[in-house]
Amino acid sequence: MAKLLFLGTHGTDDPTRATFPFMEAKGVIEAGHETGIILMMEAAPLIKDRIAAQVQGIGVPPLKELMDFLFARNVRISVCEPSGRALGVTEDDFAGKNSGFGTSVDAANAYAGYDRVVTF
Repeated sequence: MAKLLFLGTHGTDDPTRATFPFMEAKGVIEAGHETGIILMMEAAPLIKDRIAAQVQGIGVPPLKELMDFLFARNVRISVCEPSGRALGVTEDDFAGKNSGFGTSVDAANAYAGYDRVVTF
């Protein structure tokens, strides 16, 4: 079984690219592997329910649908703390999700535990 980590760096300004880490993570789960997501830079606010509900890229499922799939399977979605705080993410945005803020040290430790890291 492989472990793949996806880094999201795109936000609502590019909804198709913003959706890719979540879509690929769903595929990893469906293939029987492990996955996680780290949201950095403009992607950080995607953890907010009201923002995720508005993101619909071209030719990809709605972001909220993908996030619901991943949260139902307890996939960890971490948000870069400096980016997230600067863009208005709070601890309340993590309620009911296997998610939270992460630092650069947390990210480095996460990278070490995965077979592949893919950035979108």
